[in-house]
Amino acid sequence: MPNLDFYAVDDDWPAILGAVFGLGLFRVFESDSEPDRELREFQALAEVPDGRPGRSLALFAAGSGPEPLARRIDFLPGVRPDATFRYCCEGWGLILLRHGAAAGTRELRRSRTNHNSEKRAAAWSATLPRLGDPADWDWTAVTGASGRLNRAIRRLAVGKIGARPVLPHAAAFIAQAGLRYEYGIGLHATPA
Repeated sequence: MPNLDFYAVDDDWPAILGAVFGLGLFRVFESDSEPDRELREFQALAEVPDGRPGRSLALFAAGSGPEPLARRIDFLPGVRPDATFRYCCEGWGLILLRHGAAAGTRELRRSRTNHNSEKRAAAWSATLPRLGDPADWDWTAVTGASGRLNRAIRRLAVGKIGARPVLPHAAAFIAQAGLRYEYGIGLHATPA
């Protein structure tokens, strides 16, 4: 599963989204809809909402495969008293972009890009038949678009922690909060 883990904070997110839209390769969807709402597709940076709905996106490399699916997930009665369902965006070759935000000043969770490989999709295809045949995807196009996105994010970085790029505002946050210990899903102020 080709991926890139990197460190970013909220103020870095507009630059990341600028790279996504600037590449001109992707249709951009919410990974998960807001409760009781349809899944949204965003045409421009200004349409992506602040907060949780804009922090987990599904990127469809145009022409790489079948249209993404919006799968409805019904909540069990009583689980969400204010909502009854949500949608998630699915497709074998979608590229996920997740923003791992700061947890106060004691932790910064890694952000990440990720997508299936052809081999993994084929291995899981019998388990998830609703996603169709992985052979319908142009895996070279998926991997190429993912690689271009990862390179664009690396170009935004001002440093690295191990192999993980650190974007400018994240670097300032890390220094200010004294985050020095990398374990679990991010950087922490105290050792494990």
